[in-house]
Amino acid sequence: MSVDRTKALEGDELEFAVQVTSRMGTVEAAFLLDPLPGVDVVDQPPTVLVAAGTTVSTRGRVRCRRWGIHKIGSGRIVARDIASTFVYQQAAESATAVKVYPRPERLRSLLRPHALRPRFGSLVSRAAGAGLEFADIREFQPGDQRRHINWKATARHRRIHVNLFHPEWSSDIVILLDTFSDVAGDEVSSLDLTVRAATSAAIACIGRRDRIGLLVVGREINWLLPGLGTRQLYQIVDSVMQTRLAFTYSWPTTDAIPKRVIPAGALVIALTPLIDRRMPAILGDLLSRGHDIAVVEISAPAVLPPPSNQREDLARRLWALHREAQRHRLRQIGLAVSAWKPGQSFQMPLMELQRFRRTSRRVNG
Repeated sequence: MSVDRTKALEGDELEFAVQVTSRMGTVEAAFLLDPLPGVDVVDQPPTVLVAAGTTVSTRGRVRCRRWGIHKIGSGRIVARDIASTFVYQQAAESATAVKVYPRPERLRSLLRPHALRPRFGSLVSRAAGAGLEFADIREFQPGDQRRHINWKATARHRRIHVNLFHPEWSSDIVILLDTFSDVAGDEVSSLDLTVRAATSAAIACIGRRDRIGLLVVGREINWLLPGLGTRQLYQIVDSVMQTRLAFTYSWPTTDAIPKRVIPAGALVIALTPLIDRRMPAILGDLLSRGHDIAVVEISAPAVLPPPSNQREDLARRLWALHREAQRHRLRQIGLAVSAWKPGQSFQMPLMELQRFRRTSRRVNG
């Protein structure tokens, strides 16, 4: 068996081909694909007539419903003679691994870091230099280019004046994933939302020409150093897809994180359900080191179905108080938290965080 491609996005349809060989007489053969979690069968391969000593190909289609690594191809072949006197079944185990990526959300804008790097990018710097967006006018100085001369200002002041522009620079972004805990509902889990948010943010960063890195905090601390380009994007997404819940009682510290993982001036986008009390402590430690941090809370209660009785309702209320205490700890140290719920655009919490960051920066001077 073979599949037309080994990489796809959620919702894509794949075509697979099955080769059937008869070593005896002429038979009617059908291939029945086993059901797979995350993959739906669109068309089972039709029944084919296979003569003795020949090989016939038949094709079917599947739809990738959920991200992950799926092995497509396990099933059984049912063959019968022309008179349907004898029926023969054989298991087919020649499965092909297909990597299905989360379908990313197209983000109109991403968070703007407080510090930019003097590398070519898409973020307009507040500094003056070579760029496209107009900044100011000043008198001509040796080394200025003639094409930047402002002829109206030159005629008005009777001295040569040139236009200044804001250069377009880039930034360093590090996505921090909290794998201490997970809340699973009937159709989605908080870890699933975390993976989708990280994928969308990574694609937006690469499109903005930013360097992007990954930091996974849980039983162990794993990371990918910030990098550029499509190759870095695939490494980030592959690492995010392999993220699993890491239950542990240990208390990891940021001392284990090499300094080059979070460069100076980098923006850390933390994706966390705010369930485990160790996560606010880690974020506070990173903030004390001078890092720029924005927290997106993956709303775990929104993943669960409504409470079915008073006992569950009381437990949810106590849990809500615990989560509010976690948010309060973060606000006390100067971090803003914006919640993201299932069915909501990931752009909304990012816009809320950006408004807070812009306001707080203006207040702080």
